[in-house]
Amino acid sequence: LTLAMSVDSNILIFERMREELKLGKSLGTALEAGFDKAWSAILDSNVTTLLVAGIMVWLGTGPVKGFGVTLAIGIFTTMFAAVVISKLILEFLIHPGVIKSLKMFSVLQETKIDFLKYTKPAFIGTVVILVVGIGAVVYKGKEIYGIDFVGGDMVTLNYGQRVEIAELRKVATQAGLKEVNFSYQQPLGGAREVLKITTPFDQGKPAVAKLQQALPNAKLEVAGESRIGASVGKEIQWNALKSVLAALIAIFLYVAFRFEMGYGIGAVVSTVHDLFMTVGIFVLFDRQFNASMVAAILLIIGYSINDTVVVFDRIREELKLNPVGTLRDIINRSLNLTLSRTIITGGTTL
Repeated sequence: LTLAMSVDSNILIFERMREELKLGKSLGTALEAGFDKAWSAILDSNVTTLLVAGIMVWLGTGPVKGFGVTLAIGIFTTMFAAVVISKLILEFLIHPGVIKSLKMFSVLQETKIDFLKYTKPAFIGTVVILVVGIGAVVYKGKEIYGIDFVGGDMVTLNYGQRVEIAELRKVATQAGLKEVNFSYQQPLGGAREVLKITTPFDQGKPAVAKLQQALPNAKLEVAGESRIGASVGKEIQWNALKSVLAALIAIFLYVAFRFEMGYGIGAVVSTVHDLFMTVGIFVLFDRQFNASMVAAILLIIGYSINDTVVVFDRIREELKLNPVGTLRDIINRSLNLTLSRTIITGGTTL
């Protein structure tokens, strides 16, 4: 993720340099202006992501804390690389005249898309997805929580013959097993897929024994087991909720301080929208929440606000340059001016 995100600061700088070159400025002048104009967006987008990383370290446990530490280190190293190292190399090449021109690949330059024209259909589409997603969360209830949140046993099994999830559920029901969940996963760095079974606390071994008895051809063998008590699960669940709320409050306060109150509210609303949409789609694809998913949710908060702040920064600049323009035109212009950066950064992160 650090590798993917590191490109963002450089893109912001180069996009600004491109704009300065189009105004007829020399390469050296465009270099200095590009770095100066991109700095506020780089600072704000990285600080907001750093706030989220700090919350992962503060409230997270195990892999979530580790994720936060790694992300925080990555933010500092990539900012230093973009703002200091990249500038140093470019100055070394441009000022002595080693490079006399800089050809840049163009992605959707000088677009004039009326984004706000699609507000209504986008709003309707979003609401439909949110309602369906939240409905799925309510309908499934406790089923959406993995072992990390509700406690229980997780058994990892190797198999000789793959059995479909529907068949496993059928066998489990016939054997009188309740609240058992199955999923096939391929561990990172592992060549073979494994079957993971989650059961209520102390029910893992009996469940495996019944499955082995009912499905002898599958050749199920225990490869590993982990157990989490219900009280620990509730603590992790509470910590996850605190982490998300703390991240949203920190973002609101920072954006309100750096911009103004209206921007802060807008930032939180757009981030909550992205969060709910992701969670809804995640649940619709029949996935369960675990500790790693908390890190992923916090990351989405950080990435979402990163994008939002870059656009806000451009809106603020355009308002100063064109104080008599309508807000609609300024928002559309800002979105068009940052579109190339959004596509390239999103593409590399993807």
